[in-house]
Amino acid sequence: MGSITIAATYGAGGSVVGPAVAGRLGLPFIERAIPPSLAQELDRPLRAALVDDAHHHGAVARLLNRILGHAGLFVGIPTAPEELGAVTDVAQTEAVLRQVADGTGAVILGRAGVFVLRGHPRTLHVRLDGPVEARRRAAMAHEGLDEETAARVQQQTDRARRAYVEHFYPNARAWEDIRHYHLVLDSTAIPLDTCVDVIVQAAQSLFAGPVPVTEPLPLTDR
Repeated sequence: MGSITIAATYGAGGSVVGPAVAGRLGLPFIERAIPPSLAQELDRPLRAALVDDAHHHGAVARLLNRILGHAGLFVGIPTAPEELGAVTDVAQTEAVLRQVADGTGAVILGRAGVFVLRGHPRTLHVRLDGPVEARRRAAMAHEGLDEETAARVQQQTDRARRAYVEHFYPNARAWEDIRHYHLVLDSTAIPLDTCVDVIVQAAQSLFAGPVPVTEPLPLTDR
């Protein structure tokens, strides 16, 4: 079939849309490495590591690789027992994502999938985003948070995910650059079930057509 990568900022509904798209297309779902709960635990050491890295490169690498050691990769993928569980190195994560994309295909939420599978045939790259205040309101509605908590978690989560991308893919253009994506949706304005419909239809059209011959956006320094 094919694969879909979904990059989603906090409050944009990636954790709802991703599994729903996977279910509709009958594809395995690969969960993000940094859920909001982990981002909150990570925030203080990450900020310290970012400051430290300005003087002693490697603090962020050690922290993010430790995160990968605790982030289960597989959700609903039939895999040998010895392959389940933690992936302790970003290179291993990349290898698994490419292996799955070469096989059954998958819906990949986060994990910088748009960079890992850039140029891979029959892969749809999607970004879910929206104005920060709207994303906070969505989180308040969906997660029952108060305004102060939603603002704090949004800042912590977006900071952690941006650090993941910028550290492991330092030569990539900004994560937010829409040229990386085939489809960019404001999921704070468009209902999430409609976002699912749009992504599924776009993926079905891409997967059914001829293998596209395209030049991915080059990874260049900003």
